Amino acid sequence: MDQDHQNGYYDGPSAGLEQDTRPEPLKLEEVNRDWNYQEMPKQPVRSSQSNMALASLVMGIIGIVTSCCYGGFIFGSLGIIFALLSKTEDRFEGYAMAGLITSVIGIVLAVLLGIVFLILVAAGEYNTGGAF
Repeated sequence: MDQDHQNGYYDGPSAGLEQDTRPEPLKLEEVNRDWNYQEMPKQPVRSSQSNMALASLVMGIIGIVTSCCYGGFIFGSLGIIFALLSKTEDRFEGYAMAGLITSVIGIVLAVLLGIVFLILVAAGEYNTGGAF
């Protein structure tokens, strides 16, 4: 082994070179960082749907399904309230608008089915049960 290696004076492969033979370090102004610069495509910014808008949509759907047994009034009105509470910046989000529409449909169906039920009872066509 070399004497420099044994004494711990070895500084790497360029240790034996003179100071003037080493390359000059690049200055920050000389570095061209654009040669490998690639602009990353940005992810589209999705507006986060609020939980109230989603609740409005769910209540509207449940209101449509249960409109035959007067659930359309309860769930439809809750859906309208949730849709109005989720309104941001004087406009409705996607789920809130869909919840408002389905809630109104649920209430209208409940009203129509209630009217049909009253007409059938008044005409005597709806048999409510009993012995006679």
